Amino acid sequence: MINKIKPILMTLALSAYIIFTFSFVNKKSDALLVTGINIDITDSLNTHFISDSDIKNLILKNHPDIIGKYTTSINKENLERLINKIPSVKNTEVFTSLKGCLHIEIEQRKPIVRLLKGKGFYIDEEGRRMPLSSNFTSRVLVVSGHIKDKTIERDLMPLVNFITKDEFWSSQINQIYVDSNDEYILIPRVGGQKIEMGKIDNFERKFDKLYALYKDGFSKVGWNKYEKINLKYENQIVCTKR
Repeated sequence: MINKIKPILMTLALSAYIIFTFSFVNKKSDALLVTGINIDITDSLNTHFISDSDIKNLILKNHPDIIGKYTTSINKENLERLINKIPSVKNTEVFTSLKGCLHIEIEQRKPIVRLLKGKGFYIDEEGRRMPLSSNFTSRVLVVSGHIKDKTIERDLMPLVNFITKDEFWSSQINQIYVDSNDEYILIPRVGGQKIEMGKIDNFERKFDKLYALYKDGFSKVGWNKYEKINLKYENQIVCTKR
Protein backbone atom coordinates (compact mmCIF):
# COMPACT_ATOMS: atom_id res chain seq x y z
CA MET A 1 0.00 0.00 0.00
CA ILE A 2 2.83 2.35 0.99
CA ASN A 3 4.58 1.66 -2.35
CA LYS A 4 1.42 2.73 -4.18
CA ILE A 5 1.06 5.94 -2.18
CA LYS A 6 4.71 7.04 -2.61
CA PRO A 7 4.47 7.99 -6.33
CA ILE A 8 1.29 9.96 -5.62
CA LEU A 9 2.94 11.88 -2.77
CA MET A 10 6.01 12.61 -4.91
CA THR A 11 3.80 13.92 -7.71
CA LEU A 12 1.88 16.15 -5.32
CA ALA A 13 5.10 17.46 -3.80
CA LEU A 14 6.58 18.22 -7.22
CA SER A 15 3.39 20.00 -8.28
CA ALA A 16 3.42 22.10 -5.12
CA TYR A 17 7.07 23.04 -5.70
CA ILE A 18 6.39 24.09 -9.29
CA ILE A 19 3.40 26.18 -8.24
CA PHE A 20 5.44 27.83 -5.47
CA THR A 21 8.35 28.54 -7.83
CA PHE A 22 6.14 30.12 -10.48
CA SER A 23 4.35 32.15 -7.84
CA PHE A 24 7.69 33.41 -6.51
CA VAL A 25 8.95 34.28 -10.00
CA ASN A 26 5.71 36.07 -10.86
CA LYS A 27 5.82 38.13 -7.65
CA LYS A 28 9.43 39.02 -8.32
CA SER A 29 8.54 39.91 -11.92
CA ASP A 30 5.68 42.12 -10.73
CA ALA A 31 8.16 44.08 -8.60
CA LEU A 32 10.69 44.65 -11.39
CA LEU A 33 11.35 48.19 -12.54
CA VAL A 34 12.57 49.16 -16.02
CA THR A 35 16.28 49.79 -15.55
CA GLY A 36 17.27 50.59 -19.14
CA ILE A 37 16.60 50.14 -22.84
CA ASN A 38 18.62 47.85 -25.09
CA ILE A 39 18.20 48.17 -28.88
CA ASP A 40 19.20 45.39 -31.26
CA ILE A 41 18.88 46.23 -34.96
CA THR A 42 19.53 42.84 -36.48
CA ASP A 43 20.79 43.91 -39.93
CA SER A 44 22.54 47.15 -38.96
CA LEU A 45 25.87 46.07 -40.51
CA ASN A 46 24.48 46.38 -44.06
CA THR A 47 21.64 48.85 -43.64
CA HIS A 48 21.73 52.07 -41.64
CA PHE A 49 18.32 53.69 -42.10
CA ILE A 50 17.77 53.82 -38.34
CA SER A 51 20.09 53.87 -35.34
CA ASP A 52 19.86 52.89 -31.67
CA SER A 53 19.64 56.55 -30.69
CA ASP A 54 16.74 57.14 -33.13
CA ILE A 55 14.71 54.41 -31.45
CA LYS A 56 15.59 55.45 -27.89
CA ASN A 57 14.69 59.08 -28.65
CA LEU A 58 11.36 57.99 -30.15
CA ILE A 59 10.49 55.90 -27.09
CA LEU A 60 11.52 58.55 -24.56
CA LYS A 61 9.66 61.24 -26.49
CA ASN A 62 6.42 59.24 -26.33
CA HIS A 63 7.09 57.66 -22.90
CA PRO A 64 9.40 60.03 -21.00
CA ASP A 65 8.82 58.24 -17.67
CA ILE A 66 9.37 54.69 -18.93
CA ILE A 67 12.64 54.24 -16.99
CA GLY A 68 11.68 53.34 -13.44
CA LYS A 69 8.18 52.11 -14.26
CA TYR A 70 7.11 48.58 -13.35
CA THR A 71 7.74 46.20 -16.24
CA THR A 72 4.21 44.83 -15.91
CA SER A 73 2.80 48.30 -16.70
CA ILE A 74 4.62 48.49 -20.06
CA ASN A 75 2.32 47.91 -23.03
CA LYS A 76 4.71 46.05 -25.31
CA GLU A 77 2.25 45.86 -28.20
CA ASN A 78 1.85 49.66 -28.22
CA LEU A 79 5.63 50.08 -28.27
CA GLU A 80 5.92 47.66 -31.19
CA ARG A 81 3.22 49.54 -33.11
CA LEU A 82 4.96 52.86 -32.41
CA ILE A 83 8.29 51.63 -33.82
CA ASN A 84 6.67 49.79 -36.75
CA LYS A 85 5.30 53.12 -37.97
CA ILE A 86 8.83 54.02 -39.07
CA PRO A 87 8.77 53.32 -42.86
CA SER A 88 12.14 51.53 -42.85
CA VAL A 89 11.14 49.14 -40.03
CA LYS A 90 9.79 45.74 -41.04
CA ASN A 91 9.17 44.15 -37.64
CA THR A 92 9.70 44.85 -33.93
CA GLU A 93 9.76 42.56 -30.90
CA VAL A 94 9.69 44.02 -27.37
CA PHE A 95 10.36 42.04 -24.19
CA THR A 96 11.85 42.52 -20.72
CA SER A 97 14.66 40.60 -19.06
CA LEU A 98 14.67 39.23 -15.51
CA LYS A 99 16.88 42.18 -14.56
CA GLY A 100 14.36 44.75 -15.77
CA CYS A 101 16.03 45.73 -19.05
CA LEU A 102 13.63 46.56 -21.87
CA HIS A 103 14.89 44.74 -24.97
CA ILE A 104 13.81 45.86 -28.45
CA GLU A 105 14.71 43.77 -31.49
CA ILE A 106 14.19 45.47 -34.86
CA GLU A 107 14.34 44.15 -38.41
CA GLN A 108 14.74 46.78 -41.12
CA ARG A 109 13.16 46.68 -44.55
CA LYS A 110 15.44 45.72 -47.43
CA PRO A 111 15.13 48.01 -50.48
CA ILE A 112 15.82 46.47 -53.89
CA VAL A 113 15.36 49.51 -56.14
CA ARG A 114 15.53 53.29 -55.95
CA LEU A 115 13.15 55.30 -58.14
CA LEU A 116 14.13 58.84 -59.11
CA LYS A 117 10.57 60.12 -59.33
CA GLY A 118 9.51 63.27 -57.50
CA LYS A 119 11.53 63.38 -54.28
CA GLY A 120 12.55 59.79 -54.92
CA PHE A 121 11.78 56.65 -52.95
CA TYR A 122 12.79 53.02 -52.49
CA ILE A 123 10.73 49.91 -53.03
CA ASP A 124 11.54 46.96 -50.78
CA GLU A 125 11.48 43.22 -51.51
CA GLU A 126 7.82 43.06 -50.47
CA GLY A 127 6.81 45.80 -52.90
CA ARG A 128 6.35 48.50 -50.25
CA ARG A 129 7.55 52.06 -50.81
CA MET A 130 10.10 53.64 -48.48
CA PRO A 131 11.14 57.32 -48.41
CA LEU A 132 14.77 58.19 -48.99
CA SER A 133 16.89 58.69 -45.88
CA SER A 134 19.26 61.51 -44.99
CA ASN A 135 21.24 59.02 -42.89
CA PHE A 136 21.92 56.32 -45.44
CA THR A 137 21.87 55.65 -49.19
CA SER A 138 21.33 52.03 -50.16
CA ARG A 139 23.37 50.79 -53.13
CA VAL A 140 20.59 49.26 -55.18
CA LEU A 141 19.34 49.29 -58.76
CA VAL A 142 18.33 52.81 -59.83
CA VAL A 143 15.39 53.66 -62.12
CA SER A 144 15.02 57.08 -63.73
CA GLY A 145 13.21 58.73 -66.62
CA HIS A 146 9.50 58.85 -67.41
CA ILE A 147 8.21 56.66 -64.58
CA LYS A 148 4.42 56.35 -64.44
CA ASP A 149 2.72 55.25 -61.24
CA LYS A 150 0.35 52.94 -63.10
CA THR A 151 3.21 50.98 -64.69
CA ILE A 152 5.44 50.57 -61.62
CA GLU A 153 3.73 47.47 -60.25
CA ARG A 154 2.59 46.07 -63.60
CA ASP A 155 5.71 46.52 -65.73
CA LEU A 156 8.68 47.86 -63.81
CA MET A 157 8.69 45.65 -60.72
CA PRO A 158 8.65 42.32 -62.63
CA LEU A 159 11.76 43.55 -64.48
CA VAL A 160 13.39 44.77 -61.24
CA ASN A 161 12.68 41.47 -59.47
CA PHE A 162 14.09 39.51 -62.39
CA ILE A 163 17.34 41.49 -62.31
CA THR A 164 17.81 41.61 -58.54
CA LYS A 165 17.12 37.89 -58.01
CA ASP A 166 19.58 36.79 -60.69
CA GLU A 167 23.19 36.60 -59.50
CA PHE A 168 24.68 37.58 -62.87
CA TRP A 169 22.29 40.39 -63.82
CA SER A 170 22.20 41.92 -60.34
CA SER A 171 25.97 42.34 -60.51
CA GLN A 172 25.90 43.59 -64.11
CA ILE A 173 22.94 45.98 -64.46
CA ASN A 174 23.35 49.28 -62.63
CA GLN A 175 20.47 51.43 -63.84
CA ILE A 176 17.21 51.37 -65.81
CA TYR A 177 15.98 54.34 -67.81
CA VAL A 178 12.37 54.61 -69.01
CA ASP A 179 11.91 56.84 -72.06
CA SER A 180 8.81 58.80 -73.07
CA ASN A 181 7.54 55.88 -75.18
CA ASP A 182 7.61 53.46 -72.22
CA GLU A 183 10.65 51.73 -73.65
CA TYR A 184 13.40 50.51 -71.34
CA ILE A 185 17.14 51.16 -71.55
CA LEU A 186 19.59 49.29 -69.33
CA ILE A 187 22.89 50.78 -68.17
CA PRO A 188 25.49 48.14 -67.18
CA ARG A 189 28.27 48.53 -64.62
CA VAL A 190 30.91 47.33 -67.09
CA GLY A 191 31.27 48.44 -70.69
CA GLY A 192 29.14 51.58 -70.60
CA GLN A 193 26.80 50.53 -73.41
CA LYS A 194 23.19 51.58 -73.70
CA ILE A 195 21.16 48.39 -73.89
CA GLU A 196 17.85 49.12 -75.62
CA MET A 197 15.21 46.60 -74.55
CA GLY A 198 12.23 48.32 -76.12
CA LYS A 199 8.87 47.48 -74.58
CA ILE A 200 8.68 45.36 -71.47
CA ASP A 201 7.07 42.36 -73.20
CA ASN A 202 9.18 39.18 -73.48
CA PHE A 203 11.97 40.74 -71.42
CA GLU A 204 13.15 37.30 -70.24
CA ARG A 205 13.79 36.29 -73.85
CA LYS A 206 15.68 39.54 -74.45
CA PHE A 207 17.92 38.81 -71.48
CA ASP A 208 18.63 35.37 -72.94
CA LYS A 209 19.85 37.03 -76.13
CA LEU A 210 21.92 39.52 -74.17
CA TYR A 211 23.51 36.76 -72.10
CA ALA A 212 24.48 34.91 -75.28
CA LEU A 213 26.16 38.10 -76.53
CA TYR A 214 28.04 38.53 -73.24
CA LYS A 215 29.15 34.91 -73.22
CA ASP A 216 30.07 34.37 -76.87
CA GLY A 217 30.57 37.88 -78.31
CA PHE A 218 32.20 40.04 -75.66
CA SER A 219 34.61 37.28 -74.71
CA LYS A 220 36.11 37.66 -78.20
CA VAL A 221 35.81 41.38 -79.04
CA GLY A 222 35.92 42.88 -75.53
CA TRP A 223 33.39 44.79 -73.42
CA ASN A 224 34.03 48.29 -74.80
CA LYS A 225 33.71 47.85 -78.55
CA TYR A 226 30.00 48.71 -78.80
CA GLU A 227 28.21 51.90 -77.80
CA LYS A 228 24.67 50.61 -78.19
CA ILE A 229 23.01 47.19 -78.06
CA ASN A 230 19.48 46.86 -79.45
CA LEU A 231 17.39 43.89 -78.28
CA LYS A 232 14.07 45.04 -79.74
CA TYR A 233 14.04 42.71 -82.74
CA GLU A 234 13.09 39.05 -82.59
CA ASN A 235 15.92 36.54 -83.02
CA GLN A 236 18.61 39.17 -83.53
CA ILE A 237 20.78 41.73 -81.76
CA VAL A 238 21.84 44.97 -83.43
CA CYS A 239 25.10 46.42 -82.08
CA THR A 240 26.44 49.88 -82.83
CA LYS A 241 30.20 50.39 -82.63
CA ARG A 242 31.74 53.33 -80.81
